Amino acid sequence: MTKTVMLVEDELLVAFDVQDIIEAAGFAVDGPYVSVAEALEAVDRQLPACAVLDVQLQDGEVYPAADRLQEAGIPLVFHSGHADAHILRARYPSAAVCGKPCSPSKLKATIANLLEE
Repeated sequence: MTKTVMLVEDELLVAFDVQDIIEAAGFAVDGPYVSVAEALEAVDRQLPACAVLDVQLQDGEVYPAADRLQEAGIPLVFHSGHADAHILRARYPSAAVCGKPCSPSKLKATIANLLEE
């Protein structure tokens, strides 16, 4: 069965690029979700194998969804150009941080590594 990666990203062009990267790595994509509210609803419906999260969304910061995913033991990849990597790593020690812009190969490898663990 193909593992599913949740994508939370409010910039449509970036979301499509990241979706292509995830699918090229052999995973299914759930999303993209453009808001915290949408992301929380998706988490309530079904937990993904991994999540790629932008920090700044249409309705605020992604942290409520990230907290819920972390509590459920879901590996997180923060993919953001507006967040401090040190703060993210302090709050989410097991999460990966890929700042924007991030090379497709690095993002693909990061997701694959988290899903292999």
